[in-house]
Amino acid sequence: MAAFLDGTNGPTLTVQFLINGSWVSVSTTDLRQMQIHRGRARADQKNDPGSTTIVLDNHSGFYDPEYTGSGSPYVVSGVNQLQAGLQMQVLATWSGTSYKLFVGYLETTTVDQGFDPTATMIFTDGIALLSKMYALAQSPAAYSGETTSTRVGRMLDYANWTGSRNLSGSVQMEATTQSGTLQTLIEQCVACEAGRFYISRDGVATFLPLSDKFNRVTRLMLSDSRATNTIEYDHLETTPGTYQVINEALIQRDSGTQRRYRHLPSTSAFGLKSITVNAPILNDSDADNLAKYLAYKDHNPQPLVQSVQFSAHALGTLYPDFLALEIGDQITVERTTVDGRTLELYTVLEGYQHDIDFDNGWRTNLMTSPMNPYSITI
Repeated sequence: MAAFLDGTNGPTLTVQFLINGSWVSVSTTDLRQMQIHRGRARADQKNDPGSTTIVLDNHSGFYDPEYTGSGSPYVVSGVNQLQAGLQMQVLATWSGTSYKLFVGYLETTTVDQGFDPTATMIFTDGIALLSKMYALAQSPAAYSGETTSTRVGRMLDYANWTGSRNLSGSVQMEATTQSGTLQTLIEQCVACEAGRFYISRDGVATFLPLSDKFNRVTRLMLSDSRATNTIEYDHLETTPGTYQVINEALIQRDSGTQRRYRHLPSTSAFGLKSITVNAPILNDSDADNLAKYLAYKDHNPQPLVQSVQFSAHALGTLYPDFLALEIGDQITVERTTVDGRTLELYTVLEGYQHDIDFDNGWRTNLMTSPMNPYSITI
């Protein structure tokens, strides 16, 4: 492993496979490259399954799923355990504390049998599983009046989810025929709450309402000035806020009437910018509040920080916050432009990607949305 990942200049990284009920650590000398991707690029997208891609030195042959020889810690009673569904985790350890960066399950392994043999393993989190499975269809529609958190919990039950859960949400929903994948039905719950669903970096199925957005800590501050307690970035990509304006929201429901709210001052200033959301909310008042929130939150242009990138080398005392980074955390980005303007952008983390070369470096790309100040109880 590179010198910068020695526990002094940077955290140590460990990849572990769950073999026969016990965590087995991959030899650090076999780790070549790793990419961890979680979340989404923009707030108007659905979360893709989180993924980790690992490139391993395979001179030993141990990472070939067909290897059954002696000496491999991944062969049990003559059976290679590196098969689809294998659970893994990535740990970063800094100053005596370990942080889980990813928990997932093996999707595929590609083996390069050339003169410099490697194995490339791709792992995905629980959203991939939920996107492949279907709920039991209901005819007629059933479960009218259940809360969003209860419905998400039922979807996890259908998937035989054995991991931890953190589910919050109280909006009552219409009856459902349960047509679609488990993840599709969960996304309906997300829409009803203006919330979010993700598998946390430590493997917890997490469903949170809108109010969580305003209770998160400011996890990181990034700047171009090397100010104290900030991370210096070297790439900042923004989109003008006028491209993101939304001032009318239409709430479509399966049986209830459509609800609409329009922010008139914004439509006068920027023209009508409308969105339609499929949110099977039972009560008209909740649907009205959701429409009002969606029409208000982006009615005023705010720059979108699409990408802010930096080297994760030598962050020192900032490593604990960096390694604890989670989807939904607040991020502040400061920029002094070439023309002399000072920008202070308050954002919410929508997704991120770590690109780690175990010989050359670690780069991180954060994708965010504006931290608009408007809140409402849905």
